[in-house]
Amino acid sequence: MLNIAQAKMLKANLYLKDISEDLRESLKEGQYDAIIATYSLHHLEDKNKISLLKSLLPLLVDGGKIFIGYVAFETRKELEHCKQEAGTYRYSDENYFVYD
Repeated sequence: MLNIAQAKMLKANLYLKDISEDLRESLKEGQYDAIIATYSLHHLEDKNKISLLKSLLPLLVDGGKIFIGYVAFETRKELEHCKQEAGTYRYSDENYFVYD
């Protein structure tokens, strides 16, 4: 996936790292206008998602934003209903965002 992305975005600086283990040191040294997380955070438990997002806040410039593109639910009840409906079409270790 990394090689495919790099081939399509020649000027991008792409990194391979397990976010559950922390950020790459070189990324912690920067300041960013935006940080984008899409379909990666479901591998983390809720408490680890919160910890990661808090660790990203100091990396933003004034007015910077974190964008999360994701499947999310308003309530735990809605999440559980979706899990039931999906049955075997979902992975059991996915931890989706719930607003409440």
